[in-house]
Amino acid sequence: MSAIPAPLDRDAIDVVLFDAMGVLYSSADDVGDLLVPYLRTHGCVLRREEIAQLHQECSLGKMSSADFWATAGAAGASDEEYCRNHRLTEGVVAVLAELDTTGVRLGCLSNDVSEWSKLLRERFGLGEYLTDWFVSGDLGVRKPAPEAFTILSRRLDVAPNRILLIDDRAENVSAARAAGLQALQYGTARLSTMDALRKELRPW
Repeated sequence: MSAIPAPLDRDAIDVVLFDAMGVLYSSADDVGDLLVPYLRTHGCVLRREEIAQLHQECSLGKMSSADFWATAGAAGASDEEYCRNHRLTEGVVAVLAELDTTGVRLGCLSNDVSEWSKLLRERFGLGEYLTDWFVSGDLGVRKPAPEAFTILSRRLDVAPNRILLIDDRAENVSAARAAGLQALQYGTARLSTMDALRKELRPW
């Protein structure tokens, strides 16, 4: 199922949820772009596929970040050092600040390791704008599983159609729409920058 753009019902949006990697943060493939190179500098010899599998288990809360580094054979690796490699997407803070003035509730729905997600939001001060964090490492489920959207709707106590998800992966956007959420795919030709996203959300 393709993520065909659908008109937003702006008057029916109470919550806007941002994906982390590829939306809030500039790297869409954090495993390939950041994690694998970082592990290599710390002696990890696992294949990329094995690293990706370990990362997925850690991002489901099946192991701690400390256990991840140990299992990956990354001597001296640390959460703090690794997270310093991440960068904010250009213009994202301006978009969050503008949305914050509208009174809409802002949050994040991310497939990520709990410890890393917390470090990154604190480092960049995103908690000032994003009050609700739904991280797969805490939830025990990753997008695009339907359960992820069911859990967040229940915890927010908001009907799915009143939630807007902004995600860079087509499969997550399609799954969100199938679960009744409104959704936009960031990173397409039409929404390739935060300025374009801001214009898409006007006249909110």
